Formats: sequence, structure tokens, C-alpha cells
Amino acid sequence: MRFSAPNNHNYHERHPILEDDLRDVFGANKTVVKKKLFSSVYELTTKSNSLEQLELFKFKSSRNKLEDEEQLILKLYSKNNQDGRSNFFVQTGLFSGVVYYNDCQFNITTRYGKNFLNRMLNYVNDIYVDNQDNLARQSNDTNEFQDIIAYLFIQSLERAAVLGLPKAYQTLSQHGNKVRGKIDINSFLKENIPFTGKITTSYREQVYVQEIVDVLFACCLHLEPIYGSCIKRKLLGIHQILKQYYSGNFPQISTIQKAKNHSVLNNPMFDGYKKVLGYAEIILREKSLQLSDDSSLITKGYLFDVAQLFEVYLEKLLDRYFDDWYVTGQEELMVYDKMFFGRRMFPDIVMKHKYSDDIIVLDAKFKTMNLNKIDVDRSDFYQIHSYIQYYQPKVLFGGLIYPVNKHINQQKSHATQLFDNRRLDSGFLVDGIRVGKEMSMSEIIKSEEAFLDRLNEFIITKQYHKKNKELIIL
Repeated sequence: MRFSAPNNHNYHERHPILEDDLRDVFGANKTVVKKKLFSSVYELTTKSNSLEQLELFKFKSSRNKLEDEEQLILKLYSKNNQDGRSNFFVQTGLFSGVVYYNDCQFNITTRYGKNFLNRMLNYVNDIYVDNQDNLARQSNDTNEFQDIIAYLFIQSLERAAVLGLPKAYQTLSQHGNKVRGKIDINSFLKENIPFTGKITTSYREQVYVQEIVDVLFACCLHLEPIYGSCIKRKLLGIHQILKQYYSGNFPQISTIQKAKNHSVLNNPMFDGYKKVLGYAEIILREKSLQLSDDSSLITKGYLFDVAQLFEVYLEKLLDRYFDDWYVTGQEELMVYDKMFFGRRMFPDIVMKHKYSDDIIVLDAKFKTMNLNKIDVDRSDFYQIHSYIQYYQPKVLFGGLIYPVNKHINQQKSHATQLFDNRRLDSGFLVDGIRVGKEMSMSEIIKSEEAFLDRLNEFIITKQYHKKNKELIIL
């Protein structure tokens, strides 16, 4: 059985699955589907015990969301409608990836297509000029999850390789007329009497870890037919070393585990290879498309925090465009520090002007936005207003930033006064980058520019009003 849905799907329960449609949707007998998937409420969250069986990839070190808040990943349940018939619901959260549950593969997509996904990944890896050959597929396979993993594998290997491949000390032996290290007495007595001028010695030397070499090179070989020569170009130096020392044996599961658990990775210098080998394991074991034969794990798979990816993308986009502003992400705000109800708050993006005390605070929301009131979650709305109040009176404005499906009307989405209260100088906006599944990369870049221009225009407007007020007071 297989089911695909975008993230943040069915939040408002608008898309129920009718009982007669279960076979068409899941590709299995409706009795089997009801028994395996909807016999009770199934809910997978970031605090579920079964999360330990999934691999969760993050794009930055998060200090709040996964620690303090329980976030939905996948939920299955049924409800009776007015005529007594059952409606079945599949809800998803803000994570994308693949979850396997009771013989069903749930593909949670990113909703906005591969071009926007690749654009965000480019920014996360500091690639600001889009080049379609960054990771261009040469096959007809359009699985975006494989693209993410392949991209992360290549980028992380490129960075980790700056300090070289992991090496570990091994005891080696040689048989010759020169002494290296110490003489192997046992071998000397067995093999070198009568003495012929050669002797067996043993010595310790740092050598590349074979298991790690085999796993990394096998992964590169697996990706080359799919993504072409860009892999060799990006990994030119390390690729040659891997090819030279490759044993020629395709790594088995035991080899992958030895590579991941090798003691050399405890050296901080080689810490980056832990992630590289994690990505390589998924690629080599092809977890993206095939259900495991191991039925002992009810829930398994891997997930990407795409909401976090969107945050990092926005942070870097704003930092690159606004030269006169410092842009920081996840600034920690400790409120009511000495009270029993004290807590920490983490606005996604805080912009501080380099030459004045002006502040802008923004929250990135990777959620559906059709510019309807219902699309703005109540909790998100109140949360961003709390951040704005915290930074008073220096804050010019705050806002919620989304990937949006329609053109933004500034008169309807940019409020010059907070709460529409004339006594409050700060503003509030809901804005974002217009994206669509069929949009080309050049169209997405134009959407970015339009978003940044709107934001800059609002900044100029608020700064102008602030200066005028200061002059009136003087």
C-alpha cells in the first residue's frame, strides 16, 4: 500500500477519504485498509516513542521546537458523517519524507515542487546563483526525497573532506631486508630459518578506514548514473582517493554498520563523517522506495524538517539582500526569568539595523497560504504579536512569512499600525514568496525579488513615519 500527500495536509479536515474510495487511494482491499490503518487513531509526533525508529534530518541546530513543542508528523483516524457513513482522514505536519506504517508507505511531499526545494537547498549551502547542473538528475525518477539525500550527501562529504578522509592506526607487516618497527619473532622462527637475508617485521601506521572508504565510494558510484558528472566535479580530490583505495566489494549492511560505528569518528576532526555515512546508508539501502522486510518495526522511515529548511533559506535570503541589517535566527528571549512561569521564546528571524536601534521580527511558516483568514493559525498570530511586544519600542514591524500561492496585495496584507491601533507605531504584515509546483527556477527567483522589494518598501515607509514623529516631538 502506498499513499502520498503534501505536508500540512488536511489541517482543516477538508479532504476526507470516502469508504468506497479506499481501494483506489491505497491500492488495497478496503477491509484490509480499515483494519491495518484506521481500526484506531494512529498519531506520530516529535515526542512519540516510535520516533526513535525514524531518521530525522535537521538543517540547523534547533533549540526550541523539537525540545519544547510536540509537533505532528502523521495522523490517521476516521469519523462518522451525518448519514452514519465513515470518512477517513490522513493528516500531516510540517515534516516531509517517508514513513512506513503497517505495510503502507506514506510519502509526505513538500507541496511546492522540486524547483523550490532545490532553491532552498542552494541557499542553505551558500549557492546563490542557480545552476541547473548543481544536482541535475539524468533519469526519469522524480522522487524529491532522493534528491534531498543525494544533495546532502554530496555537500556534507565535500565539507568533511576538507580535513581529509578518516585514518586509524593499524598493525601491518612486511617481509624484506629492512627492519621497520619490531621483528616478528614467531614469523622469524617459522619462516626465516635458515636466514636468507630477509626478515618479517611488524609496525603501526595510519591508514584509511576500509569500511568508510567502501561505503563512500559505493555511494558515489550509485549516484553517478543518476546525477552525472557533477559529483566528480564537486568531489574531485576526495573522489580520486576513494577510487584508489576502494576494495572493489559492494558494502553489505554489516560493513555500513562498522563504518558508522568506527571509533575513529569519535575524533572531533572526523565528526562531519557521521552525517555523511548516515546519508550514504539511506542511499545504499534504498530506503526511499522499498519497504523493509523487517516487520518487527511497526513504524520506520526518515523525515526532513522542511519548515526548518524554509527558516534557514529566509534567513540567508534576507541577510544577502539587506546590507544595512544584521539578520539572526532563533534569538533566545528569556521572559519572567525568576518566576515559576518563566520560559524561553525563539523568534525565527530578528533583523537589527546596523546604524540605528530599529528592529524587525519575523516568523517563517511553511504552511498553506491562499491568503484566506483561516490560513493564519491563531497560535502563530498571537505568537508573533508577543515577539513584537517584547521588542517595543524599537520594533518597526513584525510579520509572518509563508510560501504563498497567490499574488500579494499589500493593501490587504500590510498593516501600518499594530492591531490597527493608531497609538501604536509598529506595523504588522503577512507576506511571502509566491511559489507553485510548476514554476520554473527563474520564476521563483523573480518571486523572491518581488517579496524583498515589498519588504524594503514597508521598511522605508515605517522608517519615514518614525522620523516624522520624532521631528514632531522635537
